[in-house]
Amino acid sequence: MSLMTSVYVGTSGVQANQNALNVTAHNLSNIYTKGYVRQQAGMADTIYTNLGYTAVNTKQVGLGVMSTESRHIRDLLLDRAYREQLGRQNFYSSKYTATEEVQDILGELEGIEFQESLEDLKAAISEMAKTPDSTTTRAELIMYAEAFVIRANAVYSELIEYQQNLNQKVSDMVDRINAIGDKIYTLNMQITAAEVGDIETAADLRDQRDLLLDELSGLAKIDYTEDEHGIVSVKIEGTSFVVKECVFHMETEALNSDKGSTYISPVWPQIDNAPVFEVNVITSTAKNNDIGELKGLLMARGGYIATYKDIPHEPDYSQYATNAEKVAAYEQYEKDVTEYNQTIGNSVVSKTQALFDQLINNIVTLINDALSPTVEKTLDTDVSMTIAAGTVVKTLDKALQEQLENAATDRNGALIADTDITLSAGTKITILNVDEDENGCSYGCDENKTPGTELFSRKEVERYTVVDGSDGKTYYIYNPYNEFGSESTYSLQNIMLNQKVVDDYSYLPFTTINEDIDMKLGERIVEIWNTPSINLDPNNATPKDFDDYYSAMIGVISNDGYVYNSLSESQGIVVSDLDRKRESKTGVSEEEELANMIKFKNAFDASSRYINVITEMLDTLINRVGVH
Repeated sequence: MSLMTSVYVGTSGVQANQNALNVTAHNLSNIYTKGYVRQQAGMADTIYTNLGYTAVNTKQVGLGVMSTESRHIRDLLLDRAYREQLGRQNFYSSKYTATEEVQDILGELEGIEFQESLEDLKAAISEMAKTPDSTTTRAELIMYAEAFVIRANAVYSELIEYQQNLNQKVSDMVDRINAIGDKIYTLNMQITAAEVGDIETAADLRDQRDLLLDELSGLAKIDYTEDEHGIVSVKIEGTSFVVKECVFHMETEALNSDKGSTYISPVWPQIDNAPVFEVNVITSTAKNNDIGELKGLLMARGGYIATYKDIPHEPDYSQYATNAEKVAAYEQYEKDVTEYNQTIGNSVVSKTQALFDQLINNIVTLINDALSPTVEKTLDTDVSMTIAAGTVVKTLDKALQEQLENAATDRNGALIADTDITLSAGTKITILNVDEDENGCSYGCDENKTPGTELFSRKEVERYTVVDGSDGKTYYIYNPYNEFGSESTYSLQNIMLNQKVVDDYSYLPFTTINEDIDMKLGERIVEIWNTPSINLDPNNATPKDFDDYYSAMIGVISNDGYVYNSLSESQGIVVSDLDRKRESKTGVSEEEELANMIKFKNAFDASSRYINVITEMLDTLINRVGVH
């Protein structure tokens, strides 16, 4: 082999080891860079020159070493496993975080504040049962009842406010997902341009893209593929998100506007605003539909503000005349239970709203129905009635509304003048029970001895309308509707203390028509309070009294949190284990890189010395041999 060829061998060693030193230095400089994957310098023999053949070997002379492609160390199977498990961890973590927040709202983690309001109201009713004629006990009842309403509405409002915060997080997360998609698309273009011709690998750009895929996998369930040009295509929940040509952005839309909701859900505008996530389903690892923080947030938030009316209860089958009607009622109940479990029961915030509102509704209804009991009456004869001017038509019983369809009203639906109507025999109306029996109402000791005044009122709606009948009786007709014609319920945000009894305690109906003290009224309220009569929901059907109901409600929420936390923690262990395995393959080891640096530095020095030796030999041959 000529000496000139030997110089090329040494030069190739210097160049190859210089490149290896550069790769090693690059690894060390990015040792703390998030998402960076270590690179490995590749080397290979250059071509060989054949000088001839012998019986035992081929006479070949090597021309040195050359740098090959720097290897980008990744394990694609580990990446996929890590991203799937990260999405599952984030799904349960987001639901657990929501459960913790709900427990905080209910009162310092243990529900202490509202529990005290509940106990104070019960104690005030018990005292009222002992001395119903006492001004002091009446004042205490009003005070604690007002505190009960204020605290209950405050808890409910905080639940709604948290629900709105989750709604904003959903919006922000959709924006982040779209931003990630745009960045992945940009990196696709940059990687393709850098790697054209297979000259080099855009390792740092690929690291940035892989880091974005990690983040995206935590937000939503993704599938992705890479083509031969290095372009990654991404699907979210089975729908194309990032493709070679563009990014299909998510948008948001209010999907429960029919329920008065303004809460948003992600949709795909390119396929007629189809929902991105199917949230009204039971989720499980077996179904592989429990992945992604965004889906977890949507399910924790719920689709709308829930009330007690969203909880189905098994009907009283004795009210149905035929077996066919009973079967139909049962089948409808089963459908309602399925819908509940897939919607309200699937959301920690909405379920808490519904359960809490049900408790308040039952307490308020119990007290009001005791103080102001209603009864459904079927008229046994035609009765003419006079509806006073100023009465809002839409707040009357349907039977009366039908009679007043053509009556003159102002813009608010109130009668302009006194109006006479006739209700025929057989008409059913719901009225205050003023009969002097054990189910009838008591009276206030005010000047007019007002019968059956309620303690809790609905906003803008009186409990009943007073109507004088032609039969000489006064009818107190229950008002089921508000001024807009919608059903007005004793639900949170619609409940207030009756201002009439706040202004004058004497309106509290704790006297009989004969002005005797009604000792039994308070006792009946206390007895019903302590009677197991209310179940949480279809999944917790054991009747409970109000105290036990509240404790059971807190227990259900805590149990949900325990389950979500357990699943999140177990997933966290899996994610950490996969991350460690990934790190062992892709992470930069300072000791290993320093060892490589010493190795390549020594090889570089050896190549340099080799070149120096060859240079000296050439100098000797040319200068000294040439002289002689």
